[in-house]
Amino acid sequence: MKLYARIYAIQIKNNWVREAVYRANFLTAVGVDIIWIVVEASLFAVIYSNVPTIAGWTQHQVYFFLGIFFASDALFTIFFQRNFFNFSDLVNKGELDIVLTKPVHPLFLALSRWINLTAVFTISLGIIIAAHYGPQAGFAGGWRWLLVIFWMFVGLVSAILLRFAFAVWIFWTDRNWALVRIYYQFFAFGTKPDAIYPKMIRYLILTFIPFAFIGSVPARALLHGLELWEYFALVLVLGGFVILDTILWRKGLRRYQSASS
Repeated sequence: MKLYARIYAIQIKNNWVREAVYRANFLTAVGVDIIWIVVEASLFAVIYSNVPTIAGWTQHQVYFFLGIFFASDALFTIFFQRNFFNFSDLVNKGELDIVLTKPVHPLFLALSRWINLTAVFTISLGIIIAAHYGPQAGFAGGWRWLLVIFWMFVGLVSAILLRFAFAVWIFWTDRNWALVRIYYQFFAFGTKPDAIYPKMIRYLILTFIPFAFIGSVPARALLHGLELWEYFALVLVLGGFVILDTILWRKGLRRYQSASS
């Protein structure tokens, strides 16, 4: 563990230096995140100007959900997003060779090399939004903020497992841009509370493509709590994705052709 911690500390330092050199990139990324947040919030502002609730969700509850979703997604953006964008190049250009020869797990290096520190601002903004709308939404606050940390971690794990399930197919395809596009099409379902969707779509985003676990399920758990079967389903679905991703990774390595082959 000391070895992993030392390697990760070096990578954080390198990424911090990179962000300090390219300050315009930092400001641009922050600006893009602000625009995204404003667009999502504006959409619901327009909807709620015409109806009082959506599938039982009030405007304050939806904004609380958005705060949790933005913060959880920002965690993924900080630590993993850029690594997944570069994952296809590792395989196609044979750069995975170097990763496989290191005395640590190859996935650790493959998915932790790049850190996007610009998203720290988005985490703060998401927490501020959740804190502002929490009381009106019915969130008790106090010690329950510890549960917010737990559910943000659940959202982070869900995003990692889902993104890897789409990225790992690069071992069988020349480029995975089509799968990336499909991923972000499905990702759009996660930007809304799962309760607003028809039963079939809601079933899909809670099971086979569980994008609802990133923000919607955590928000429901914090506001209303979940039924016992929902907790079991959460563990079962995420456990299933761990198994699936592990199998695909191992099969992909067997198929991988290095740069020297």
